[in-house]
Amino acid sequence: MSEPFTDSTEAVTDRPLNIPEYFLLLCLDDEKGKLLLDGPTVGMGIAGAALVELARRGRLEVTRSTVRSIEHPQQVFAADPNPPVWAHSTGLEWPLEQVWDIIRAFTRHRDAEQWINRFSRQTLRDAVAASLVKRGIVEEDESTVLWIFHRTRYRERDEHFEHELRDRIRGVLMDGQPADDVTWPLISLMRTTRLLHRLFPDVDKAHIRAAAITPVGSPATELSMSEALLATENAVAEALTATTGGASALD
Repeated sequence: MSEPFTDSTEAVTDRPLNIPEYFLLLCLDDEKGKLLLDGPTVGMGIAGAALVELARRGRLEVTRSTVRSIEHPQQVFAADPNPPVWAHSTGLEWPLEQVWDIIRAFTRHRDAEQWINRFSRQTLRDAVAASLVKRGIVEEDESTVLWIFHRTRYRERDEHFEHELRDRIRGVLMDGQPADDVTWPLISLMRTTRLLHRLFPDVDKAHIRAAAITPVGSPATELSMSEALLATENAVAEALTATTGGASALD
């Protein structure tokens, strides 16, 4: 079932990029604008990133067995001595707001892996790409191959965001710098989707594993973020098993 992620009416702002936007940016070839991974894997990564971002913002509680929407994030961060800036805000940007609305409206039990599979279809990926286009970070390039096949690529217009992010990730993996609640989940998602070694081929596997499995951020949300990341890993592994007959180890 594809979700109707309608076009955004959100005004262009200078807000920081969210985790799904960062992940998609990392998945794009800088020059050609095509995906570095297959579409289904990117879709699951973006779906997992959306759950992680909503958990990071105190809008989802994620456990092994369920995902629960949270109306008032200030309740989540009430005991945090240094709450993040969004602790007192209920606003969400598009398409995260629509993802959250769909989860909130669903009345039956569904775990994180089921939500990841549901949101992994191309509609969410296209919506995240559209938000990057609106910010002027990438530009959409549509073409037809052999007069039949429609092709859309996203070439970078503003390289600052990805270069700054790669420097932060490289600092964590190679220079011993501390991770944060953006670099930690992105390293985990890149490891899960096999993207990390394509972008950082010389990083020691032990450093990757340590950075991927060590929670960082608010104590109020790191458990939910960890569960969303684990669900993404499971969803990708199961998809790989279904298509190849066996999942290879991450490390």
